[in-house]
Amino acid sequence: MRNAAPWFVAATLAVFAGCQNNADLEGAPLSSDSNYTAVGTCKDGLPRLDLTTAPGVCVGIAATGFKFPRGIAQAPNGDIFVADMGGWGTDLGSIWRVKKMANGKYLPQQLLTQIDKPSGIAINPKDGLVYVATPKDIFRFDPNQTPRPRLTLVVNKMPDDGRHPLKHFVFDGQNPDIIYVNVGSFSDVCEQANGSLPTPCPEEAISRAGIRKYVMEGPDRKATTFTVIARGLRNSMALAVHPKSNILLQGENSRDTINKRAPELTNQELDLPHEELNVIREGQHYGWPYCYDNGIPSPEYKTADCTGYQKPALLLPGHVAPLGMEYYPDAASARAKMFPAVYQGSLIVAYHGYREYGHRLVMVPVDANGVPGQGQPLDIIRGWEQNPGKQNPTGAPVDVLIANDGAIWLTEDKNRTLLRVSYDPAGGNGQPMVAEPPRQQNVSPEEAARCQALRTKSDMFSLVQRDVIDTNCVSCHGAGPGFPGGLALLRCDDVGNAKRLLEPRRNAGPLVTPRDTSSELLRRLKGQGYPQMPAGGLSPEAFKEVEDWVKAGAPAPR
Repeated sequence: MRNAAPWFVAATLAVFAGCQNNADLEGAPLSSDSNYTAVGTCKDGLPRLDLTTAPGVCVGIAATGFKFPRGIAQAPNGDIFVADMGGWGTDLGSIWRVKKMANGKYLPQQLLTQIDKPSGIAINPKDGLVYVATPKDIFRFDPNQTPRPRLTLVVNKMPDDGRHPLKHFVFDGQNPDIIYVNVGSFSDVCEQANGSLPTPCPEEAISRAGIRKYVMEGPDRKATTFTVIARGLRNSMALAVHPKSNILLQGENSRDTINKRAPELTNQELDLPHEELNVIREGQHYGWPYCYDNGIPSPEYKTADCTGYQKPALLLPGHVAPLGMEYYPDAASARAKMFPAVYQGSLIVAYHGYREYGHRLVMVPVDANGVPGQGQPLDIIRGWEQNPGKQNPTGAPVDVLIANDGAIWLTEDKNRTLLRVSYDPAGGNGQPMVAEPPRQQNVSPEEAARCQALRTKSDMFSLVQRDVIDTNCVSCHGAGPGFPGGLALLRCDDVGNAKRLLEPRRNAGPLVTPRDTSSELLRRLKGQGYPQMPAGGLSPEAFKEVEDWVKAGAPAPR
C-alpha cells in the first residue's frame, strides 16, 4: 500500500496472530496480569470489584491480560472490540475482539498486533466495519474477512507529536461518512522551546488544539481533506454525539501547572483549572491557551479578552481527566432496558484521574438535546483512589460503551482490565450518589505533613513529584521493606526522592546526572536498554516533565 506506515504493514501481516494467554482468560477471569482480587460475583456471574457503587450496581471483571486498554466498541452481534495501546512506546498496540462464550465468560481474541498507540475505536453504522485511530492515521477492517482482514487507510498524516498525540473520534449521527477527530495541542499552554508564550498561539496556524471534520468520499470512502470545526480545545479525548439532536459534545482535558506563573493560585492549583464539557458549535473558539473556566484569563495571558470565546456548558472538577463518555439511551430505545429511569438519556462519563482526583464513573444530567448544565455530576462508581497496591488498587477508567443490552462497559488501563457494569434491582434502586471529595488514604503524620507542604510548591521537581512519582511510581517503589530495585520513592517526599535519584547507588552511579539526557532514569522510562518502567511507560506529558527537570540541571526542590 502506498504511503503505508511500517506499523500498518506489520499489522496486516499479524492479523489473527492468535490469542495471548487465552488459557488464563477463558474460565479464569483473573489472570496473573490482574492487580484485582474479586469479592463475590455480580448477577451475571462475573467476579465483582470491591468498590463503592450506586445501590444495585455491580462492577464485574469481564477480561484481563491486556497491556494498556483504551478504546472500546461493540458490533451489532454483541462482539466487543478493544484498542490496546500496549504502552507509550512505538508499535506496541493491538486490537482485540471479546466474545461471550456459552458459559457466560468472555474470551478475548487478538486480531491485530504491532500497531502504534491505537486509542480510538468505533463501528461505523453504514458499513459495519471496525475503525481504529492511531496518532497519525485512521484505518478500517472487516474482522470477519478470511483468511485475514484487509486494512484500509481512511485518514492519513495527522500530527502525532507533542504532549497530546493520541486520537479519539466519533461518527456524525446523521451522516456516518463524517468523522470528528480530536487533534490535541502540542504543548501545555502554548509554551515554546525558548520559553516564550506568543500571541496568537502558533498551534492555531497548524490546526492543533481543536476538532477536525473528515468526510469519506468516493468509491473507496476515504477522507483526503479536513475542516477544523472548533479551536481552542487542548485535548478532546472524550467525544459524544447525541442520538436525537446530533449535537457534538466534547470533554476538555484542561491545562496543568497554572501556578507556575501565578503563585497566588498555589492553594487552588489542585482544583484549577476545571475540566469542561463543551457543546461544539462549528467555527467557535473555546479559549485555550488564553482563557480557562468561564472566561478567566490564563496567568500567561493576563490581558486576554475572553468575551469572544465559547463558554463551557458545564465545569467538571479539576484534573479528573475525562477520557470517555457516551449518552445512555432514553426510554424509547431497546438498549435502555437495564438501568433505571434516572440514567436514561443522561451522559455517562469516565474520570480517568489525575493526582488525587478522578478514578470514578459519573452520570451527568442533560436536557432533551443532550446539553449538560441540568445539575452536577453524580457518582455511579467511586473508591478507586483508595488503598493502592492492596485488595482495592487505584483504578483509572478510560472509555465508556453502552452495550446492546444496556450494560455499561469500561476499559481500565491502570489494572489492564475490561469491566462490565450492570444493575440488579434486587440490590437497590440504582440512584447515583452525590459526589464527594476523594477519600484520603490512611497515612502517617509525617506523610500528611509532606503532602500538605507539597501542595504549596511549584518548583520543577515538586511538579515531577506530584504529576509523575506520586501518580506512577509510589505504588511499587513506595512499598518497603526492600523496595523494588532497591529504590525507595515515597509519596509526597520531594526532598528525599530528589536526593535518592541524584546520589550514587551501591555499586552503581546515580540514576540522574544533571543535564545529561542519557541518564539511566530517562532510559528506564523510555525502555531503552531496560524493561520500561512503569509498565506501559509514561505519557508524553509526564515524560517531558522529568526530562525538563534533568535538562535544567536537576535542581533540588525548594
